[in-house]
Amino acid sequence: MKLALAHEYFVAHGGAERVVEALHRMWPEAPVYTFFHDRRRYGPLEGWNLRTSYLQRLLLGESHRVLLPLYPNAARALRVPPDIDAVVVSTSAFIKGIGLADRTVEIAYCHSPTRYLFDWSDRYLQEEVPAPLQPVMRDLLSRLRETDRKLAERVDRWIANSTAVRDRITKYYDVTSAIDVVHPPIDVESFRADEERGDFWLFVGRLSAYKRADVAIRAFNDLGMRLMVVGEGRERSALERIAGENVAFTGRADDATVKDLLAAARGLVFPSEDDFGMVCVEALASGAPVVALAAGGIFDIVRDGVEGALVDVAEPRAFAEAVLRVERTRLEPKALRDSARRFDVSRFRERVNGIVEEAHVKGRAS
Repeated sequence: MKLALAHEYFVAHGGAERVVEALHRMWPEAPVYTFFHDRRRYGPLEGWNLRTSYLQRLLLGESHRVLLPLYPNAARALRVPPDIDAVVVSTSAFIKGIGLADRTVEIAYCHSPTRYLFDWSDRYLQEEVPAPLQPVMRDLLSRLRETDRKLAERVDRWIANSTAVRDRITKYYDVTSAIDVVHPPIDVESFRADEERGDFWLFVGRLSAYKRADVAIRAFNDLGMRLMVVGEGRERSALERIAGENVAFTGRADDATVKDLLAAARGLVFPSEDDFGMVCVEALASGAPVVALAAGGIFDIVRDGVEGALVDVAEPRAFAEAVLRVERTRLEPKALRDSARRFDVSRFRERVNGIVEEAHVKGRAS
């Protein structure tokens, strides 16, 4: 079977990029189609057979945000040779519209239906678009929404990264066929749990409004316990202004530093609604319980009272109470690590490989 991979773009390292990197390790010879690769921000992709679209020539600094209306056309312009049997598309937007021959099977690993077109469209307009431009942008998003739905009809086999995303694929793309849920890969054995835990809790994530670091900070202000905030973003200055002396900001940290912090932390606070939440699994793999908002993909990871605590509302008092509850429970690190093994990279490889083989055989027979 001749196979290709596709991913929207390589600009910043996030959960979606870790998935496509895992896919590339499974099929290192496969060409990888993408809108563009920002080498300055993302770094090199040594040894990758990368095929970029015409948008690569238009990429200047932060300009990828204004290229949004061109994504559907750029996807169609990326032509995959007709001798490719299957394409595995890592997608949360328009790369699923990549130009394919009729015989080529398309398997979409979906991180989420396009957030700014569906459930977060109003938030996107309010937070990202100047008020005078919002009516024009609202009309553009409406047209892009219909385009996105049309492109979704081309997918032969869907894989969702969580149960929550599976449900949104069904809702927004009207998919009636079975959707496989395959969680993102975590190299569980690369994490460790220190026998002597530190005296601090962690928040790890981008410092943007939707990650709700403010909830974690205010909760720990009330508790008076130490909180380390790991990450960078445009909300940092505002967050530093509300933080008490018990809250420390580390800025952006590399993977090794994050692993060291997770290994020593008393727990992880996760106040946002995410499609999955890979850092929550990493915390469990480090023997650290998770206190998280009861929304989105977290239900696949954390059971209340087993791997930590689930909080119904993103409010500081509720999170503070949940942290105290977990502190009193003293969950066993070994049990948390065992729970994390549900998401090990070996399971990801086995599931995805089986789905791709099955989709190829079915496509060949049709």
